[in-house]
Amino acid sequence: MKRQLALAGLLSSGGALALLLWNQRPAPPLDSSLARPFQLLGTPIQLVDRLASRLVPVGAVDEQQLGDTYRRRFEAQIEPGDPTQAYLDRLMAVQLRPHTRRPFPYRAYRIGRIGAANAMALPGGVILISDELLELLESEAELVAVLAHELGHIELGHCFDRVRFQLLLRRSGVDSLGAIADAAIQLLLQHSYSKTAEQEADDYSFRLLLDSPYDPSALGRAFRALNGLESRSTDAAEREARRHADPLRDYLASHPPGPLRQAEYEQRAAAWWRAHPGARRQQGVENLRQHRPRPAPLQGPDPQATR
Repeated sequence: MKRQLALAGLLSSGGALALLLWNQRPAPPLDSSLARPFQLLGTPIQLVDRLASRLVPVGAVDEQQLGDTYRRRFEAQIEPGDPTQAYLDRLMAVQLRPHTRRPFPYRAYRIGRIGAANAMALPGGVILISDELLELLESEAELVAVLAHELGHIELGHCFDRVRFQLLLRRSGVDSLGAIADAAIQLLLQHSYSKTAEQEADDYSFRLLLDSPYDPSALGRAFRALNGLESRSTDAAEREARRHADPLRDYLASHPPGPLRQAEYEQRAAAWWRAHPGARRQQGVENLRQHRPRPAPLQGPDPQATR
């Protein structure tokens, strides 16, 4: 009888705990989506494509030459004394460049207003960011998260894998480097990175935040800002449709759904904060507003630090 009562008590306690955990679980951002299964299916496909592209006999020297072509083009468009460009240069040099392994002269270029809040990476260490995105973000930590995502595309080889064959044509004397640079931009714009590559770049950004003085919650907040902008630009019927799985839409989409990305990195950051309750991390709201990057890792109390 005592054993039966003890067993009944354990089962009751376990059931109550399970119910409590179920009630406190994070609410799923979408009712259903096939993006994650398609992302998993895309992983071996991307691996085969990556291995095949890397059999093409072009390498880091070729990529840097292509990057130099981009740098000359975008540097010619910089306005002398542009404080935003100076801010990006300082941020890249102090906070992002130390995390890189590839031998490129990395630089992020402000490209003005383009009609969308966007950023993109080009082969050879070039990152582009629009004024709309700079205005949308609310802190230096969020800007670092976005730049780190684009940096991840370059560091992980996503950019160059897509243009190796074009560079091989140049080596064969078929086309000029300038024409290949134009074709590469069109290729990257028309065929955005796959969902698998996007996930890899997201993970790269989050790991960089963990190894930096910045708040790891910044990546989730950046996705929240982008998702809010997208939500405001779509009607209610379209927003409702996106909450449900659509095989064709979820397969063709180049990026994972924004709400899923936001939820994942908000939860991962929350887990990090639970494991590091006494940590102090930088937000940098005023840094971004004044275009004044922090010069070094945190030392002592910081008025803009979290926790």
